[in-house]
Amino acid sequence: MNKQSYSLKTDRSLAVSGQWYKHLILFLIFSVIFVANAQAQNSCEAELREAQQKYSENEFDAARDLLKRCVNKKKASDQDKIKAYELLGKVFIAKDSSGKALEAFKAMLKLDCQITLDSTQVTPEVFGIFKESQKQQTCGNKNWLWITGGLAAAGGAVIIILTRDGDEPPPNPDDFVQPPGRPTGK
Repeated sequence: MNKQSYSLKTDRSLAVSGQWYKHLILFLIFSVIFVANAQAQNSCEAELREAQQKYSENEFDAARDLLKRCVNKKKASDQDKIKAYELLGKVFIAKDSSGKALEAFKAMLKLDCQITLDSTQVTPEVFGIFKESQKQQTCGNKNWLWITGGLAAAGGAVIIILTRDGDEPPPNPDDFVQPPGRPTGK
């Protein structure tokens, strides 16, 4: 009898684990679908393609709206935003809004200040405004100069204090200004 009860337990545990395995597979499939869908919603790829098409068809307002939607997505990748800002700059130039184009290029450079445009691939106006944005946009934090200078001064003071000769006597306490005495209760 012990053998039968043992084999029944084994069969039941296999059946339960088989059901568990099926549930795990279903869970994994739905998780992958959910993650892929979430990434697609955060991506700007569709907007970028459509905006490029609208730009090519001289539908600049429609392209601008798509690109603004893309750059305002919080979870869009920096790479997508960079592409969107570049195209947005070109859209603004096409609409004779060079000031807005300059701002779009500066926003692009804030994401990656090493970006360059190939002067043979863009119009001279686009290239000129982009170059101007590079001049105006500072890359990184320029406070490093102040921080480095402050650290150097503090380090110099520490070195001077630590390397002073111990031959100097400490200051005489009698040379210090004495506080007034306590008032008396008389």
